[in-house]
Amino acid sequence: MFSWLTTILGVVGKPIATTIEGWTERKKVKLESDLEIAKAKTTATITRLQTQQEADIAWENLSIQNSGWKDEYILILLSIPMIMCFIPGLDIYVFKGFESLEKCPYWYRWCFMIAVASSYGYKKIADFMALKKGM
Repeated sequence: MFSWLTTILGVVGKPIATTIEGWTERKKVKLESDLEIAKAKTTATITRLQTQQEADIAWENLSIQNSGWKDEYILILLSIPMIMCFIPGLDIYVFKGFESLEKCPYWYRWCFMIAVASSYGYKKIADFMALKKGM
């Protein structure tokens, strides 16, 4: 009595089971494909970051090798007003000097800031500004 029911269920159930297995297999293949794509993107990002870091290091090393005396000159130049502030009587000249600098044209001040930034490296200035902003 149940043999004909089993036969009918087998005939009807087999295509349904095959369809469900196909869906499951396609879903599995898609998930594996998505995983491979995510791995490739991650690997590419890591490689790009490593290459960028190596280029930054090479640039910094080249800047250090080619810096010459200008870094020391600018450091001395910027240190003079600070040292003068600690010597009694010379602080007046520092304040008057800064008052005079405020009267200088903006282009001159910007030229000086660009010269300092190029001497110490733009990246150092950007790092300092990011640190100052709390980033």
